[in-house]
Amino acid sequence: MKHRIIALFLIAVLWVGMIQTSSTVQASNVGKLLYFTGDLNIRTGPGKTYNLIGVAKRGSTGTILGEQMTDKIWYQVRVVNDKGVTVEGWVSSMFSIVLEDSSGIATSGDAVSGALVADYMAAGFPESYATRLALLSVQHPTWKFVPVDTGLSWGDVIANESIVGRNLVENSDDDSHKSTQAGAYDWYTNTWAIYDGNRWVAASPDYIAYRMDPRNYLDDVYVFMFESLSYDKNQTLDGVSSILSSTFMRNSVLDTDGTTLDYAQTFYDIGKSQGVSPYHLASRVVQEQGAGTSDLISGTNASYPGYFNYFNIGAFNSSAGTAVQNGLAKAKAMGWNTRRKSIEGGSSLISESYIKKGQDTLYFQKFNVVNHNALYSHQYMTNVSAARSEARKVAAGYADKNQAFVFRIPIYKDMPAEPVAFSDSGNPNNFLKSLNVSGIALTPSFNGATTSYSAVVGESVSSVNVSSAAVASTSSVRGNGNYNLSPGGNIIKVTCKAQNGTEKTYTINVYRQGDGAGTDNSDIQSDTYKVSDVITGINPETSVGDMLSKVNVAGSECKVLNADGSENTGAVATGNKLAVYNNGALVKTVDIVIFGDVNGDGKIALKDLFELNRHLLGIRKLEGVYEKAGDINQKKDGISLSDLFLLNRHILNISSISQ
Repeated sequence: MKHRIIALFLIAVLWVGMIQTSSTVQASNVGKLLYFTGDLNIRTGPGKTYNLIGVAKRGSTGTILGEQMTDKIWYQVRVVNDKGVTVEGWVSSMFSIVLEDSSGIATSGDAVSGALVADYMAAGFPESYATRLALLSVQHPTWKFVPVDTGLSWGDVIANESIVGRNLVENSDDDSHKSTQAGAYDWYTNTWAIYDGNRWVAASPDYIAYRMDPRNYLDDVYVFMFESLSYDKNQTLDGVSSILSSTFMRNSVLDTDGTTLDYAQTFYDIGKSQGVSPYHLASRVVQEQGAGTSDLISGTNASYPGYFNYFNIGAFNSSAGTAVQNGLAKAKAMGWNTRRKSIEGGSSLISESYIKKGQDTLYFQKFNVVNHNALYSHQYMTNVSAARSEARKVAAGYADKNQAFVFRIPIYKDMPAEPVAFSDSGNPNNFLKSLNVSGIALTPSFNGATTSYSAVVGESVSSVNVSSAAVASTSSVRGNGNYNLSPGGNIIKVTCKAQNGTEKTYTINVYRQGDGAGTDNSDIQSDTYKVSDVITGINPETSVGDMLSKVNVAGSECKVLNADGSENTGAVATGNKLAVYNNGALVKTVDIVIFGDVNGDGKIALKDLFELNRHLLGIRKLEGVYEKAGDINQKKDGISLSDLFLLNRHILNISSISQ
């Protein structure tokens, strides 16, 4: 009966094709899930001529809304595209499988019941693994999947793998791939610390989690990161040649001992003799050496002529030297003075150091979650995507995938219910690099990490102009411009929006003095100090606490601020300000002057004598409150030799400066 139904369906399809219709809508799969075995373009209609609205990524699923036959079956789906946006569009039936339900799968007329999923779960795989493995087992019935229980918590694993410098991405990657942890990123300059050469930076924890989740790789390409790396008789010389076909190792080369080195044959022979996959060895060198231009394999390095390090063993930057220097020093110590010796010796180290220690897959060599003697630290490469890119090369090397492959797949405790997703979102920087209010000093002084500021303006200031600029060129700013001020408190907000959509809002509380207040400081009461346009009468080295105990402003709170606007909790000094707050809002600041303290450190010493002398000689003029502090005789006649004389007598303890 089943075969008859399939036959009738095929006849119907042929009949539809003969009458060349493009409007027949199938409804049999509406409401089911469509699993994507490869990346598929999403289009606005059922055909290649329609506009693109994104890509459905390999390994994801979408809900089927309808079907239509044109040149082939097209599915209308609701799916999250490669940008992380849910869209409704059309995809080709290529590289897709209809899921009957959450536990049963159908492909090309062959049904996989929930029993197969249950079998994988009984073997130790969580359901989120088992469903995907069931799909693979239908496509490749000879493959064997083995669960590896790491015994590790997913959260602990990601925290350890996210230690800055442990996993890297290229600086040219989307900025969302990069870490913003302390030591990895400078928010004030929008720059990342460079590791390992001149183009690698720390990977973000979210991106590391995405790259580490095994469920993101359970398809017939990337699953090869879990392939056991021991030699297998099904691996062929042609397969090695295929891996090397578009690389610098596609041809033979003359070795330094006069022999001709056939790269493909060399990898094949060494892998077979050492019991290591030659596909793995070949793809690993491709991953390490790229275009093959590194000094590590040129044999012409001035310091280490005639030495080679194809696997970059020991090639890392340190205080002892560069990655190239350290790598070639290792090659010399190992006696790798021919290309073959380097490949053979490096292969042996990989076998002894990794494969025979349980790190027998590309995944386990990149992410050490099985060798408990050196968890997280005994890892072959820092490139967080290395296992993925090597898996792709290995998969391409197998001309025939219908072999009895064994895949060892890690499982963690407390994993998310669904595979970790990630979408490129751009630069995260939402810091301002500057914030100005019509030349008025902000309290505290501007800092991109500080979001709250205050300023006091006189009664005559009826408006201010706010200007600011973002640190990152990819960010946008709103809130710049002119603002009219009412008497009393005014709140101004400036928002910096990063490329990834996150925002940081800077708030400026501007207090406009009014009702004839002007510079009237009569509300500041003190029996000890003189209060006018400035506060005087304070002895050198007076503590802030002592000063504030002798000042009172009814109904208000007072603080002493440093010249940069930060709160002073030490000794009072020239250039400090007494700040008055009402209900937490700054409403007034009054400058503090200590006569003789012209350098603003709160003391009267030789440094002040030096500064006063430079002023009189015209070398560097004192200005503002510092010039007032230099009027030691308090005659308001500017700084003169008389003031220098009084300062000198104070320092010599002959007489004291009157405050």
